Parts: sequence; C-alpha cells; structure tokens
Amino acid sequence: MNIAIFGAGSTGCYLAGELLMAKLNVSLICRERIKRSIIENQGITLTSYQGLHQKVMPKALITELATNQNIDSNSNLQNKVNPAPLFDVIFVTVKCHQLAAITEQLLQITHSQSSIIFMQNGLGSLDEILPLLTHRHVSQGITPFNVLQQPNATFHKGTEGQFTFASTQHTKAIQQAMRKAQQSECILVDDMAPVIHGKLLLNLNNALNAITDVPIKEQLSQRRTRKLLSLAMKEWLSVCKQAKLPLTQFTKVKPTWLPLILSMPDWLFNLIAKQMLDIDPKARSSMWEDIQAKRQTEIDYLNGAVVNLGRQVNVSTPVNAAITAGIKQLEQGQTVDIDTLF
Repeated sequence: MNIAIFGAGSTGCYLAGELLMAKLNVSLICRERIKRSIIENQGITLTSYQGLHQKVMPKALITELATNQNIDSNSNLQNKVNPAPLFDVIFVTVKCHQLAAITEQLLQITHSQSSIIFMQNGLGSLDEILPLLTHRHVSQGITPFNVLQQPNATFHKGTEGQFTFASTQHTKAIQQAMRKAQQSECILVDDMAPVIHGKLLLNLNNALNAITDVPIKEQLSQRRTRKLLSLAMKEWLSVCKQAKLPLTQFTKVKPTWLPLILSMPDWLFNLIAKQMLDIDPKARSSMWEDIQAKRQTEIDYLNGAVVNLGRQVNVSTPVNAAITAGIKQLEQGQTVDIDTLF
C-alpha cells in the first residue's frame, strides 16, 4: 500500500509515526514548516506518557500538490520533480472547515480503488463533500487520545487510547502490519456512527480546556470546571436519547455515568476516577493549540453541533451554547471570563 497523511499536523504526524513503526509505506502531505522541522531533526519523534520514544522518517514529504511537485525523499533529501503520485490510502487529518477546499486534490491523487479515511472529530464535516467523492471508498476514523506538538519534530501522546478506523480491506491490512510489528495497535469497527457520537462526548472538553487555559489534568482536578463539563455532557446525552443516537463507550464507565462522576467532590472524584487523571500533566486540547496559534477552531462541529442538533430535536443546550460563544470570542482575539460566561 502507498499511504499518505493529508494535512499532517499533530495528529497526522503521530499517525504517520505509528504506521511507519509498522514498516508501512507512508508519505506526508504537510506544511513547509512541518517538512522543514522533520528534515532538520532527521525524522519524526514519537513520545508518550507511557514512555514511548521512537524516531521514524516518512518515505516522502510533500508540500505542494500539482502536476509536478517537490518531494523530499528519505533516501535523498534533494528537491526533485516528480509526477503527482497516486495513493492507495489517504488519511485526511485537516480541520473540518478545510475539507471542502481539498476535495479536488484528493481526487487527483487517488484512484478508483483508493480508500480515503477522514479523521475529523464532531458532526457534519463530511456532509458537503461526500457527493463529490462517489467514485472513492470513503470511511471515517478517530483519534481517541491527545497529541501535543513539541519542538524538534516531536509529537507527544498525553492520554490513553488507540486509533480507531472503519473496518475495510485496507484498514485490516494496516492492523495486521501493526500487530506484526508489535509496537502499536489500532481498533477496527463495522459501524463508525456510535464511535463518532461517543467521541464527541469526550471532545466536548476541548473547548472548555481552551477557555480555562490550563492543562487537562489540572482542569479535571477542579470540581468547578468538571461541573461545567458534566453539564455539557448531560446536554449531549439528552440530545442522543431524543434523537436515538447510539454512543460507543470510551471510558471504564458507561457514558451516562460520566456526568455524575465528574460532578463528585474532589476527594471522591480522585478516589473513584483516578485513572481519568492518569494523563500527562502537560497535555492540552487541540482546540487550545488552535487558539494559541490564532487558527479557526472546529467548535461548530463539536459543541456547536450539539446546539444545532438539540434545536432540531427540541432539547435545550444552554451550556454548550455558552461554550460555543466563548470560543467564538477567543477566535476574535477577545478575552473570556469563565465566571461570566455561564
């Protein structure tokens, strides 16, 4: 398989690293900044809160997609002109709002038997582009853990979890390669819808983490901010119940129990949910990274999606509406006081 990671940032580079550890043929389609960092540091370094430390080099680093493009090869880092490559599998790791702009490029670098696997969180990101990809095998995947980009082309996994993909011929081959290498693992499922819904329950914290501007572990150690997260989760669970949407369980307890556990006093939460705090002390959400970098966030597909779907099924979602409004303020460079937001 000729595999590409399209839009290789934090998650994309970590995914590339795990695939490369499995001896798979992986190229990165990335920004010039990422390419330069990888070349200068002679590869991608993967680290994790569990002690992983591994360096790998992609087959190619691609910064421009055109008829002819510059490719930096692992074996020869001199620029050279090549025809546009065709990939058998493309993992798309760009932000939700960027998908429409790359659809034509995805068609140009794939063939009729190619798999395009979209790794976006939240709801609704594929609605606009799916009709344009009818001659490709399209599926979804998720990253159920936190990845923080660090200096020197280092990407750090700060929380537990494994990449999860829809079960296809290509992803089965990828899973087999990962198991053979015994350095990483992925999960395959037949129906991604419950997985997407269950992941959204956890992703509701992305925005709160950006608003509180503290590491996730510190945020979860404070009942005040846990309570806000529990209320946001309750709203999504109510929407799912009303809309009859199933949710995959990602934690040790059922999704419906999470709000109750998060609302507990600190001493009881620390006792019962100790594993929930077994994360890197420096881990932060990707939305926090976006706000710091002054990038547009995916709030409309996360908390904003809860609000929109709640409106459709007549379920009130004031907490998620307030969180969405807070992120919109941060995107515009304004300050947000969490005490006056709710």
